Amino acid sequence: MEQPVVGERKWKQPVGQQLPLTPPATVEKPLRAEKCGQIKPRKLLKQLKTRSRKPRLKYRPEPNTVLNLDDYVSGVRDTKDLKNAEFVRYALQHSRRVIMVTGAGISVAAGIPDFRSSNGLFSQLKGKNCSSGKELFDYNNVYSSDEMNMKFNKMISSLHDLSKRSTPTNFHHMMDEIALEGRLQRLYTQNIDGLDTRLLNLATKVPLEIPAPQTVQLHGSIHHMECNKCSIVADMDTAAFRCQEDDEKAQVVPTCAQCEEFEIVRNAGGLRSQGVGKMRPRVVLYNELHPEGDIIGRITNSDLKKKPDCLIIAGTSLQIPGVKAICKQFSQKVRDSKGIVLYMNQEMPKRPIVDAIGHIDLLVLGDCQNVPKFLSDDYL
Repeated sequence: MEQPVVGERKWKQPVGQQLPLTPPATVEKPLRAEKCGQIKPRKLLKQLKTRSRKPRLKYRPEPNTVLNLDDYVSGVRDTKDLKNAEFVRYALQHSRRVIMVTGAGISVAAGIPDFRSSNGLFSQLKGKNCSSGKELFDYNNVYSSDEMNMKFNKMISSLHDLSKRSTPTNFHHMMDEIALEGRLQRLYTQNIDGLDTRLLNLATKVPLEIPAPQTVQLHGSIHHMECNKCSIVADMDTAAFRCQEDDEKAQVVPTCAQCEEFEIVRNAGGLRSQGVGKMRPRVVLYNELHPEGDIIGRITNSDLKKKPDCLIIAGTSLQIPGVKAICKQFSQKVRDSKGIVLYMNQEMPKRPIVDAIGHIDLLVLGDCQNVPKFLSDDYL
């Protein structure tokens, strides 16, 4: 006789009843919609913007290959030039994370002179007590005397007025179009004319802040002035800066209106004076500490981590050490990503510059305003 197990409870199925393995099909479960109203279907995936797949790069020139841009556009070309031109077009049309570093050369077509060419600012500004126009961009020289300061004021005033009358070039509009398509990761401009930031998709922030704007002005802008004490930034008022000895309405170095207002309030309250600051053009000069150097460093480090796939250096001879260092960093990062490095300039860069960058796929020599023409089938 089978002995019952201690502690075990035996369940007996009632005679004549068979429990279903699954709930009968006739049983209807109440719908939550009856209580909560109509339920909208849930979207499991957000709708994504469809982008065409990046085509495979079929040709890459030998490092530091030269393409004569002006000859090519005029029709003087061979088979190798055709391949190099297609390479430029591929970079402009299919690169997804483009870094651009630009200089004064892209604004010459707008009537604004560059700095170092035979007709550049350094040559034009040479004169009495000024062996080179470069001295008017040196902090130690500009503020060494009233005479040099007034020459500096006159130069800034002239550039400001010229910029106001000028319009962005075809190259500026090409950059704006790339930004509109969402393919321009960042524009680092050395230009102080502000033609680039006048375009909608190349906007910047003054003063510079995080999150970073589309355009980073490495050397400031002639369209703003700043107090050296309270750091207030205002639109440039050229009438406030004395350019001639007989101009008694303006000051050589204008005082800050906000600081003066603060002083009036402090005096009325019996508080100690803290002094009044001076306004100066918001342009970074040689031999002065860059006021936004730290934040620019943070932005470049962030851009390097995003793995750019194209670096375009245009309209600059890269004589500024800091800018040259930025190009070197981005060139190495682009090369690691098997991307493209293009150097576009009117003249061949010096060998130390080429060596410093480390890797250039193609040197495009000539008028950079011809570069947008590569996007047209008529030139390929």
